[in-house]
Amino acid sequence: MRRFFGNIVKNTPVFSDESLKHIKVIRLNMGENIEFCCNSKIYICQVTKLKPFEAKIIDDVTEKVDRELQYNLVLFCPLLKRENFELVIQKATELGVKEIYPYLSSRVIKRVSKQEFELRRERFEKILLNASEQSNRTIIPKLYPLEDFNKLSGLYKDSSNKFIAYEDEALKGQKISIEKSDSKNIVFVFGPEGGFSKEEVDLYKDNGFKIVSLGKRILRAETAAFYGLSCIDYLIE
Repeated sequence: MRRFFGNIVKNTPVFSDESLKHIKVIRLNMGENIEFCCNSKIYICQVTKLKPFEAKIIDDVTEKVDRELQYNLVLFCPLLKRENFELVIQKATELGVKEIYPYLSSRVIKRVSKQEFELRRERFEKILLNASEQSNRTIIPKLYPLEDFNKLSGLYKDSSNKFIAYEDEALKGQKISIEKSDSKNIVFVFGPEGGFSKEEVDLYKDNGFKIVSLGKRILRAETAAFYGLSCIDYLIE
């Protein structure tokens, strides 16, 4: 069943403009049922009108079809070349990430200002919305403003499950493992095309991040993101 996001006004689903564009393309039929998400709730809705598009709520099925991870999976994502950055946030959404922190570090190749990044936010958030609908997410991941990498190191102090993938760890074999913790936050950090400096890794280590290997081979930045998130998904699901 197809899933869409929007708001509820007077017990009536109100679809986002992006969802309405998608609905027009896929040509839903009168009487067809769809899933509608609002504020982490999932409803079954029935199409009651095509032009303009309208639907009515039939049932609340949140507990039956919720596919969210039971942890708050957080990704620290370097600013990659645009097509690669967009691919990472799309696939991270499919893999259950709830928060994404884009960052600039010393070896990031593609550099833009925080203001330039915000000019592209609308496009990035469309990608997150479409990926959330495609993968039947209950929420749309939160994309934070672009930040300096070192400033992010002090976040999530309550979590013992914070991992930074570092190529110099490749042959040492320190693997990702999830510890029991009162915190539901799991943080995964991967590096840009140019990798991390030793000083950056040391700073994160000092702030409680565990340095981990993603295998013996050196991976492309976007591959490292998918690999690490997939390992975490496997361990917690």
